[in-house]
Amino acid sequence: MNWLNNILSRFTKKKPLSNLGSGKTFDEKYAELGCFTYTNKGFTINYEEFTKTLEWNDITEINVFKSDLLTIDRVDMEIVYGERCFTITEDVPGWYQFVIKTKEVFPTIPDDWDLEIIHPAFARNYKTIYNKPE
Repeated sequence: MNWLNNILSRFTKKKPLSNLGSGKTFDEKYAELGCFTYTNKGFTINYEEFTKTLEWNDITEINVFKSDLLTIDRVDMEIVYGERCFTITEDVPGWYQFVIKTKEVFPTIPDDWDLEIIHPAFARNYKTIYNKPE
């Protein structure tokens, strides 16, 4: 029977890692580092098929916004480094600790941006929370 499971697993989609529906309590989600590892100089995110190592000094801008998913909103964060960027969402394991870390590393980031952005519901609320000084 094990051979059948091996064959079927090749044809079924792998469930993505996510905070959504993980079965963890909020406190567990809040405390976990998830797919992030940190050094004094930066961080690495290793999420599903995406891996990126970035130094804090290379980040030129951080933008946040909400995505309307019909029945719920999702908070997204765009990390800009030079001419490139990538986006992480609040569904990514380790999100809460990453938000805390960005506030520690970049003291100009407003302490309450993550509370302000959720209102009003279903509005995009695009906001730049960090711009690297020139």
